[in-house]
Amino acid sequence: MPGGFIDSFAGGGWGPLVTGTLIKNSFTPRFAVGSSTVAKFILTLTAAITFIFTLGIQHWNIILGLLIGGIFTAPFFCYADGKTACKKYVYCYWTVSHYNEFYNDL
Repeated sequence: MPGGFIDSFAGGGWGPLVTGTLIKNSFTPRFAVGSSTVAKFILTLTAAITFIFTLGIQHWNIILGLLIGGIFTAPFFCYADGKTACKKYVYCYWTVSHYNEFYNDL
């Protein structure tokens, strides 16, 4: 609940807040990242459907490019996730999320 509030009110922070909290509460890193990602996917899908019905699709070529990019990159990262050790995975996630948050604040 606090993760969703911070994401909507402050404009970000869902991933690091929710994933970090789940890992702190003794969940495995893969479960924590997966649960956070699924929840964010459902939230994003709901928002996208709402925008499509409200505003229409005027820039369909941009949307199509994002969909095609996601279709090609998702299997690669799922494979990489299965081959990566948990400690490396947590370190990589921490590095990327903090790097991303730092440059989003600029």
